[in-house]
Amino acid sequence: MNDQMDPGHESRRQVLRIIGPIVAGIGLIFTIVGFGSFFASFGTMEPPHYFWCDFVGLPLLGIGIGICKFAFLGAFTRYVANEAAPVGKDVVNYMAAGTKDAVRDVAQAVGEGFRAGSVAETRTTLHCPKCRAANDTEASYCKACGAALKARPCENCGHVNAMDARFCNSCGKAMV
Repeated sequence: MNDQMDPGHESRRQVLRIIGPIVAGIGLIFTIVGFGSFFASFGTMEPPHYFWCDFVGLPLLGIGIGICKFAFLGAFTRYVANEAAPVGKDVVNYMAAGTKDAVRDVAQAVGEGFRAGSVAETRTTLHCPKCRAANDTEASYCKACGAALKARPCENCGHVNAMDARFCNSCGKAMV
């Protein structure tokens, strides 16, 4: 991972790690002096002499903290990731162990539902050759016109043939 970084990145980060705390420290000192002067003037009739230090110290404190944020962001992020990753892994493993049977049951129920749905589809797909009405597969005759569904007799010899037969099994004549 370090091969992909800019070669000067480490040196700039080191400079930020030195400058950030120094600027924040100077800002903190100015802020303490300014607030100290402000609160010290409460018992007297004089105005605070060093209150202007707050107007210099607070921005310096913010800038110093911002520089520290950029200087230590990578180290802080790696620390948080190393602390959070094992906990996340434990949570996932715990949930997987606790829900394995339930997931298996749900998957089995979904599979049974799909199988039942496909069987239900084929049950209603038997169509009458005469009127094309949909009938159950157990039906022998069409519920709309009464025509035979599973077998039909040959018009020449009367032999009962399957519905999909194109020629009679007994006499060989074409089925109409």
